[in-house]
Amino acid sequence: MSANPSRRQFLQAGMALPAAGLVASNSLESAFQEPPKVVYRTLGKTDLKPSGVGYGIGYVPYTDVVARALDMGINYFDTARDYKDSEKIFSGVIKGRKRDKIIIATKSPSYRKEQILKDLDTSLAQLGTDYIDIWHLHARDTPASIPDGALEAMQIAKKSGKARYLGFSCHKPYAMVDFIINTKVFDVMQMTYSYPIGGRLRNDAVDKLRAAGIGVIAMKVVVAVSGLNIADFSGKPKSTGQGPLAGIKWVLTNPGIGTTVPHMKTIPELEMNFRAMSEPYTPADEQLLYTLNEQIRPNYCRMCYECEGKCPKGMPVADVLRFLAYHDFCGNYHQAAMSFSGLAKEIRDVRCSDCSACAIECPNGVHVQDRLIRAQTLLA
Repeated sequence: MSANPSRRQFLQAGMALPAAGLVASNSLESAFQEPPKVVYRTLGKTDLKPSGVGYGIGYVPYTDVVARALDMGINYFDTARDYKDSEKIFSGVIKGRKRDKIIIATKSPSYRKEQILKDLDTSLAQLGTDYIDIWHLHARDTPASIPDGALEAMQIAKKSGKARYLGFSCHKPYAMVDFIINTKVFDVMQMTYSYPIGGRLRNDAVDKLRAAGIGVIAMKVVVAVSGLNIADFSGKPKSTGQGPLAGIKWVLTNPGIGTTVPHMKTIPELEMNFRAMSEPYTPADEQLLYTLNEQIRPNYCRMCYECEGKCPKGMPVADVLRFLAYHDFCGNYHQAAMSFSGLAKEIRDVRCSDCSACAIECPNGVHVQDRLIRAQTLLA
């Protein structure tokens, strides 16, 4: 079977497995395997060797979980200037540990040269280090979002030694592949990539980046399969079984992925995800993910951006649904509300309940108007 097997192959092999037994089946298989171990991967042409399962620190770092991850051998940690006190809290966990054993990535939300360089100095001070392993521009989905001044700032950061490597994060990787290759400034791209939002465009992007020697960091890898109570939107996490584990295993079947950055809140969650590096992706995993994917179909945006520019009121549908997902699928109201508040006032004031019918027909089956109404009710 190929390194990145097709869904059809796995579904054909896995349909004989009873859905009710998926979690137990995976657990039994794991019991007879060797103890899980950390596996380090290649990140483009950099000399960094990140663990296949990295750690997205997020807005609220769980210091005991982060410390445990370090002890287990996880070495890739992702944070950002936007994430409140995330950098400062993380610095307390790594204090006294060997700096050269930890890969730190953080990000600037700014666009102007001077502010990007100022952000870098602030991040260095907050993290208590004299260099960043990967310095990203945060959330860049069009070439216009990385103007010449930003490119110049990034090159200055690298030449100064304050940033070893350069990158940016994005939600539309296929719109940025040619840009990152042609500019010859960036070493890595952090992109959305998961079972629910995978597909030809993202896979083609990964393949092209890999061929160009650009490292790929996958984010949002377990968002839709980590599961909140979607039926009643209670906001309380429910048991997810092996969903996140299977989701990370699926991502790591792609040899173009250097590492992943799931956010982990508990040590059991960490220890489960850790297994993704050494356990095989199985037909049971495929069937589980397929089932979960169908369950969330009406509620989870696949970030295909087919709806872009189609709302007569100018609503950036995919962005708003992504913000809502931070709450409904990650349990993070703060990130959802802060992201929504960054929209222009005229967009925040739109009420989709005023429309008799939605102009958007999602090709992936998302109930767009219902989701937008929920976002406006919850976040505005």
